[in-house]
Amino acid sequence: MGTNPDGSRNRPSVRGATIKEVKALLKELKEDHDDGIELGDKYTVERACRDFIAHGLPQQDGNDIRAHINTHLIPGLGKAKLKRLTADDVDDFLATKRTTHSTSYIARLLGTLRRVIRFAERRNKVRRNVAELVEAPSGTEGRPSQALSLDQGKAIILKARESREPWIYAYVAISMYTGVRTEEARPLKWEHTHLNPIAGEECWCGCRHRETLPAHVEVWRSVRKKGETKTHKSRRTIVLSCYVVAILTDYRRMQAESRERNGHESERIVYVFGTRGDTVKDAGNVRRYFQTIVEGAGVEGSWTPRELRHTFVSWMSDEGASEELIADLVGHVKTSTTRTVNRHQLRPVITKGVELLEGVFSETLEEPK
Repeated sequence: MGTNPDGSRNRPSVRGATIKEVKALLKELKEDHDDGIELGDKYTVERACRDFIAHGLPQQDGNDIRAHINTHLIPGLGKAKLKRLTADDVDDFLATKRTTHSTSYIARLLGTLRRVIRFAERRNKVRRNVAELVEAPSGTEGRPSQALSLDQGKAIILKARESREPWIYAYVAISMYTGVRTEEARPLKWEHTHLNPIAGEECWCGCRHRETLPAHVEVWRSVRKKGETKTHKSRRTIVLSCYVVAILTDYRRMQAESRERNGHESERIVYVFGTRGDTVKDAGNVRRYFQTIVEGAGVEGSWTPRELRHTFVSWMSDEGASEELIADLVGHVKTSTTRTVNRHQLRPVITKGVELLEGVFSETLEEPK
């Protein structure tokens, strides 16, 4: 059947228990050849997964997809020949996850399998994508989102301030006070973080500013594909409170001093919460540090960094903010998302902006030195 890329003759063979079986396999082999499909059935799901990671996986999507592949797909389906994989095989595989994983996670797992086979399909490794014929089954109920109480929030802020890693204090403060998504906070750059308040204006805390621009953060990027934010409305500019400005200013100074001590060029620091090599910090790394802070603060229960966003929404609601205002601040296209996903207490009262939270900590916490 022609020649291989290296010039050798392409002479595939089939093997079966009966003449009838061999003839059927030979017919299938010729059909694959005529349609440009790779011959033979040695290409496994595991190899398809490895090829997808190596050549088809965008860098921004890496961590979650790799976890799906290495933890679930390869152990569960890796040995199967991709051409022989059936919808029933996929159904049986997903059924094993129903008692251990949430419905949404199983759906994402199926989505990853579809992407892997779609990649193989584009490269003529398989004739069709059987995962497209399968619907994700229902799994366990996911842990409901939650928001910190005011006392819990204060305890976590105080504990974060004592951490040996100053970035976690700044990270918790900006997340809790602005409601940015974790995927938006991790790639935040200093060039998008402006700590200079309006000249001559009196701040909500009573101080007067000398600079010419309002203190704000431009939420324009995320760790999603091509750095895009979740939706078009997620691109937003948020005014920062004096409390957060003071924390970020102090943190930036310590960050520069640390770089100078280690022989790095402090003036070229790109990421606010970057690694020592000035790359975007891994989500798992942020979760581990945050959980350590939560445990150290004596806050019971299981908490993740994304719930700082839920906390912001709930506190804004507690202070009387309208759904429309909160949706603008957190980058929701619809107020229904604010109401049904992120809020834990909402009152439809129209009022002003982020200054509603300015006094929340001022009574109990000292300004950072």
